[in-house]
Amino acid sequence: MKGILTERPRKTILTKDDIAYMMDPSVLKLDTTLSDVKHMVEVCKKYGCGTCFCWPCYYPQLVELLEDAEVTKFGTSLGFPTGQETTETKVFLAHQFMELDPATNDMQINVGWLKEGFDDLVYNDIKAVRDATPGVPLKVIIEAMLLTDEEIVRACELSIKAGADYVKTGSGFSVGKPTTLHHVKVIMDTIGDRAQLKVAGGVRDLDTLLKMYKLGATRFGIGCAAAEQILAEVDAMGGEINLDTVVIDEAEL
Repeated sequence: MKGILTERPRKTILTKDDIAYMMDPSVLKLDTTLSDVKHMVEVCKKYGCGTCFCWPCYYPQLVELLEDAEVTKFGTSLGFPTGQETTETKVFLAHQFMELDPATNDMQINVGWLKEGFDDLVYNDIKAVRDATPGVPLKVIIEAMLLTDEEIVRACELSIKAGADYVKTGSGFSVGKPTTLHHVKVIMDTIGDRAQLKVAGGVRDLDTLLKMYKLGATRFGIGCAAAEQILAEVDAMGGEINLDTVVIDEAEL
């Protein structure tokens, strides 16, 4: 094992290095090329991002490109971005991806099953992937922006019961429906310290990232271009952020 993803202790004063490490940049457009993957790896190595993601067809190249990375590790996505593959397909992918020695695995739930009240199917889907990926952190993508608060709570509880290490807010493919501070609060109120939270889908500026971190989020799935822009914002603020200066309006929750 080349090493699994681990989190750093939470801080009140965040450096540029801290912020870069909690980012998981990705290149996941429908026309993503190998050149895009190579650029993402260059960015991640330069800044020391935690993990990075691309489409599975590029996983072998991504693993090779990260061989000499001091910090950045390789992450996979199962059933991404719809989650509506069969459980057997997700398990097959899990076994296949585990052969590449990932540092973390993200999986998408079947949102339709959750909305229909098929909680047993949702649980069994997650548990099957959990069983197929021992020893590696599992993040369960619940697509919170498509759910009611009650559905978010159920999705979190099912994820934790099935063995998830993280709840992840979304895939980034629910166009026009970003993760909000309200979503983050509902999830954190539900999971407490039983799991960690990864936010993805709509984090495109430093202010949003800092507010979500202050509410309890641990990791951030961000498009590569947005990650570069956010790190440039950190530079513009002197390379260091005091969270005490980050104000969250109750109306945002």
